[in-house]
Amino acid sequence: MTLTTRPPIRIGIAGLGRAGLETHCAQLALYPHLFKIVAVADPIKERRDTVLSRHPDCRAYRYIEDILNDLDVELVDIATRTDEHLAHVMAALKTMKWVHVERPFCCDHEQALMIRAAAIKSGNRLLVRNPYRFETAFTHVKDVLDSPLLGEVYHIRIRRGTYERRDDWQVVRRCGGGVSLTHGTAFLDQALELLKTPPAKVWADFKRIVAVGDAEDYFRIILRNQAGLTVDLEVSGGRISEEPLFVVTGSRGEYRLMPGATSGTLRHLDPAKPLERHRASVRTPPLDSETAPEALHWAETTLPLKHEPGNGLAQIWEHIFNTIRENKPYPIPLDDAIDIMRIITLVKKDTPFA
Repeated sequence: MTLTTRPPIRIGIAGLGRAGLETHCAQLALYPHLFKIVAVADPIKERRDTVLSRHPDCRAYRYIEDILNDLDVELVDIATRTDEHLAHVMAALKTMKWVHVERPFCCDHEQALMIRAAAIKSGNRLLVRNPYRFETAFTHVKDVLDSPLLGEVYHIRIRRGTYERRDDWQVVRRCGGGVSLTHGTAFLDQALELLKTPPAKVWADFKRIVAVGDAEDYFRIILRNQAGLTVDLEVSGGRISEEPLFVVTGSRGEYRLMPGATSGTLRHLDPAKPLERHRASVRTPPLDSETAPEALHWAETTLPLKHEPGNGLAQIWEHIFNTIRENKPYPIPLDDAIDIMRIITLVKKDTPFA
């Protein structure tokens, strides 16, 4: 938890939907010493009234332009529809206020480059939101990668999603819908972090399985770096059976973490019992009936997740505060967010969901 003597950041939230109202407002309530909600904007009066009931001193507007013109607002939090992000971010950056935008921060790579130019002109005051950088399960898996029990890690699998016959604007292409943008951007960021070096090869697939709209609800992408490590990410709205959230496979062991679990299991060769020395031979091997299988000694190690105060998705607000008030580097570089949009735009090209 960030301790400070500096005044809280005065924030104005544009968009009071599932992100702005149900997530941002709820998380900001954990940090009353760091943030003060001074303004909100949404066309739906009932949602504005909900915020006013919790923050009576807050100013409620119908349009985002009123937040941009509010001189008391230091940080504009954009949680509007995806297809509105480009216009809203560009307008907000012109005010020279700080801007925090919900993922995806735009719809494609071309828009991302336009936003980067505006962000540079504004003095780099744009903060792209991706709280999954601080997800407890993800930060745990990053630590697991360093375990010598795994040996040389050569494959990582990430599986996200559930069975959901979604029928809102986020499954409509003209609104910027589609799982590759709504959730794929967050988890592709995780995949690239685990890959550590830029991908040399990329393969992807898009499908519409059970969603009612015309956008994809299935996104799979496989990334391979020059060293041979592959990361296989699948985000599916048609997932029927529960699968491990993360599977990390190395030359000596494999780690599995299930959704919602407080610990994962590492199955590995027992380091106390070294393998017998083997040599390759060009000779004709004996028949199977005359060959005894190699004696392998497997062990299992349980690795608990670290649930420390301040970790998890809400932690992103501490980083936002430290960037604005303490002049510390924001841990999610804009170039990382732009590269994600570049990859998604590239692999989606020439598909029915482009």
